[in-house]
Amino acid sequence: MILIKNIIASVSSIGIECFMTVREVISNKLAAVSVRDLLLVEAVAMKRSFRYAAIDMGISTSGLSYQVKKVEEILGQPIFERGSKITPTAFGKEVLDLIAVILEGVTRLEGLRDDGLALPFGQTLRIGVISSLAPDNLLRIIQICAHRSGKTKVELVSGKHQGLLRRLQNREIDLLISAAQSVPEGMAYTSLFKEHFVLLVRADKLQPELHPLMLCEPGLLPLSEDDFVPSLITEGLSKLLSSGLTRTYGLGVEHRMALVAAGYGHALLPYGWVRDVHLPDHLAVMELPPALSAERELGCFWRHSYMMGSQISQAFSEAW
Repeated sequence: MILIKNIIASVSSIGIECFMTVREVISNKLAAVSVRDLLLVEAVAMKRSFRYAAIDMGISTSGLSYQVKKVEEILGQPIFERGSKITPTAFGKEVLDLIAVILEGVTRLEGLRDDGLALPFGQTLRIGVISSLAPDNLLRIIQICAHRSGKTKVELVSGKHQGLLRRLQNREIDLLISAAQSVPEGMAYTSLFKEHFVLLVRADKLQPELHPLMLCEPGLLPLSEDDFVPSLITEGLSKLLSSGLTRTYGLGVEHRMALVAAGYGHALLPYGWVRDVHLPDHLAVMELPPALSAERELGCFWRHSYMMGSQISQAFSEAW
């Protein structure tokens, strides 16, 4: 059985920078813990549940709880708050960050990273994606992972940017594909691609120019907060915004497309949703005029402590 003391002694020689002070003390206490036990601790942190972590790791719930308790006794403090949902303590977050570094060292020392995106010990790569990301971009993510590493299991989680960002910070997902925003402390970001916006309209109501369209009803369907539409566009199309709903309570892309098809309103969409898509005869795509031409940038967020983040995001960037 590989012991952590062997890994800690080798980490600096393979280019992984260890944390000092408090984390140095933690690493000394972890020296007697096996890799298997650290994987169990990490599984609980990922799943936020002893039961689901036990299923993933092929161990009984009671056995998992016992092993995690042993690690906590070695460290002298609890790693997790027990309750309806398992969450790391402040001390536990420090421990989990160090565990991520150590397991990265294990992966390198054992030569398990023999292909582009291979993750240690058959772990799942959990990627959060904002709801306005087009289906073909979701497919591209899956294809990139499959091409670079057939061993990697990919789990996609769709949702709103802020909720996914919290899940990323809480280690519930590994990466987040979202529009460029300010990068929170402790996070890194790599730009992937840019896309412009178009109007989806009824073909029987198609106007040769934007101006007549702005004067007709029923106007533009409400936007979603996760569209990340540049202000140049929203301000230019303000006359089309006939709905009193705020951006926060806007409609999803699929709902807007369905309403346009039913004859209600026009929809502002990221181009990826209509690129290479065969639309019904009664629908048409209308380009915005040059004066309203602006793009949103989408990229990959990850925690600094997630050592695979830079490599995986670089693979995405190169393939886009």
